[in-house]
Formats: sequence, C-alpha cells, structure tokens
Amino acid sequence: MPLPSRKKRPSTRPPKPADRRLQLRESLWPGQDERIWSRHYQTGFCTLPRLLPLVMVLIKDLAKKMDGVGDPSLVYLELWSRCFDEGIVTIRDDAECAYMSGYSGTRATRSWRERIDLLQQLGFIETKAAHNREYAHVLLLDPIMVCAELREKGEVADEWWNAFVGRAQEIGASVPSPEDS
Repeated sequence: MPLPSRKKRPSTRPPKPADRRLQLRESLWPGQDERIWSRHYQTGFCTLPRLLPLVMVLIKDLAKKMDGVGDPSLVYLELWSRCFDEGIVTIRDDAECAYMSGYSGTRATRSWRERIDLLQQLGFIETKAAHNREYAHVLLLDPIMVCAELREKGEVADEWWNAFVGRAQEIGASVPSPEDS
C-alpha cells in the first residue's frame, strides 16, 4: 500500500520547523520517504519524553548508588514503549516484559521485578497488584517532575542537572523550580 503523498503546496509563508527538517532531509537523502519510520504513516508508535535519554542516564547513575540490583533504565524504556497517553501500563506477562527489557534465562523475571522495585523506590513509577500478579499495573509518573524532586532532595549531580535544564530549555519543556514543588 503506497504511503500518502507528503508534497507541500508552494507558500509565501516562512517554512515551519518540520518543513525545514523535511527540506534538509530531502537535500541530504533525496527520495527516502518510504524508508523513514513516521508515526503519521505507520502503526505501533508511542509518545516519549524528549528528555528520556537524560532521564535514563540519571536512573542508571542513581541505581549504581543503591543496593547493587543493576541498571533499570532499559526496563523504564520498555515500560514507556508500552504506554499510551494515560500513563498506565497493564502488565499481562512478567516474563515477556523481562525479555523485552533485555533479560533472558532462569533469572529473567526475577531481575525484571528487582528493577521494577528499584524504579518504584526512585519515584519514577508506582505499581498495583491484581489477582495473583504483583505488578499488574504500572503508573509512569512525569519524569520531569520526578527529576526535579530528586534534585530538591540533593540526589542529582550538578553536571547532570545543568545538562537536563539546558536540554529542557532547547525543547521548550518546563522544569519546576524547588518553590513550585
């Protein structure tokens, strides 16, 4: 099935940022529309915070300082890939989530659960049990607010925080100040 045409009508208005990026892409890689994944033309997308890579760096750094369970950042990414805009993820199969987070073998589910617990301790998620499943539902909290709360508690290094605030400013995200919390 062919993709819808992305050709634009000529206009006298200045190009929008998306138009400028498309023009740049077309000048560097002409005729590549069908090779590009786009949420507008494909299914299976999710909306991720643009600050997620930095949040994952923070999670990894904070986990190192904790009880030695391991890095939960890929578990966090996998949860985000299952999330819709309502912020809730229903876990139907712990083993599948473990595998999708990079864990296999006899300890896969246990490792995944330990990292879920760690994400909860750090304040990035909340969980609810249902029936015989301890982790039936996961609530993904706003990572910007969680990072601001961690900063206020003195758990975030200045170097990371400065990069976070700078990137937030670049993308137009607002980071709450301590007096907003």
